[in-house]
Amino acid sequence: MRKFQRFLASVVALAVLYGVYRYSFRKDSEGNYLFLLPGEGGRSASDSEQQSSAVSSEREWSSVDPSRLANLTGFEYVIANDICKENGSFSELLGVILVTSYVGHDEIRAAHRQAISQQKLLSMGLLRIFSLASIPPTERFITQAAIEAEQRLHGDLIQGNFVEAYRNLTYKHLMSLQWATQHCRGAKYLLKMDDDIVYDPFYIQNYLSDLHQSDEARTHHHHHLLAGYVFRSKKVIRLQANKWYVSRDEFPGDIYPPYLSGWLYITNQRTARALAAESQTSGSKFFWIDDTFITGILAQRLQIQPTALNRWYSSNSEFLDCCIRDMKRYSYQCDYYVGPNGGNGKLIMEFIQELERCYDNACYQRPPGKSLTATCVAEYKQQIQPDHGTAMISQMKLRK
Repeated sequence: MRKFQRFLASVVALAVLYGVYRYSFRKDSEGNYLFLLPGEGGRSASDSEQQSSAVSSEREWSSVDPSRLANLTGFEYVIANDICKENGSFSELLGVILVTSYVGHDEIRAAHRQAISQQKLLSMGLLRIFSLASIPPTERFITQAAIEAEQRLHGDLIQGNFVEAYRNLTYKHLMSLQWATQHCRGAKYLLKMDDDIVYDPFYIQNYLSDLHQSDEARTHHHHHLLAGYVFRSKKVIRLQANKWYVSRDEFPGDIYPPYLSGWLYITNQRTARALAAESQTSGSKFFWIDDTFITGILAQRLQIQPTALNRWYSSNSEFLDCCIRDMKRYSYQCDYYVGPNGGNGKLIMEFIQELERCYDNACYQRPPGKSLTATCVAEYKQQIQPDHGTAMISQMKLRK
């Protein structure tokens, strides 16, 4: 009898211990245990907020249909990519750089790779992917076989089954965001940029690191993020001859909501998922100007406020030329971190290569009175007649 009582007591004790083990630890959405780290003793109000936010993020994730891009159904990848897992950095990346690139811009993509390699970016916690659409019938200088060979060589492309076209840029933009949220879900931040943009990856990496530390210090850090060059109170163009003409049927208002330049902006996983999900809702009418639609119209519907980083940007490629000159001559830091390449693919390489040398050798801040706006002079070339005569070259002062 006593043996039976001891046996029964042991069974009860084991059941109690299992119950404590079973219910004392949180689990993720797939049922895996999230063991407490030292100092995580009890559940506070902030724990509940974070768990609620995680549930909200999971809803945003599950509501995105991977076979759709806004109103485009039957979407699939012509070239798929699982590069995050292949590099063993699926959950360790600081950021993914999503470069939207015209399918025929193989030379510009080569310039980006020469400027800074994928291996160098990975050592900085970053990873780069180029987003392409399908080759249009009018394209004569690139073939699908060449694109597939480029992918075999570099492994950094994704390609959608929609055709390259100016009015299809929204699809390419959304494809980039959806790919990152599906295949690089552990990356802390997403950096969307155009392929003809020059940028400072070293400054941006430092900015993201500081941002991540700031987010980690927050009690509730599952927040939305859209940061870049903010356009405010931009009027809708109604002149039909203009490239950006928009009819009232496409957009009835006269002023666009605040939106970010598609040149380069920063977001995070939660925001990218929310924007992709919102683009697929029945009340979300498709709009072909991609940065206005995604970072403006959709963001306004979600009540996401943009963060202005306008001082980062130069609208003149000539300023970046002058930055390169002054980094070489005087070891001056550049006043700008983002700008256009002005149709010059070499500028991408020269800018990043000089920046790397400048960071290694501790460049100096510009002295008073030596700002780019005060010292940068460019050459303006004008043909007397198209395809005739010699270019007339004169100096001109640049404005910001």
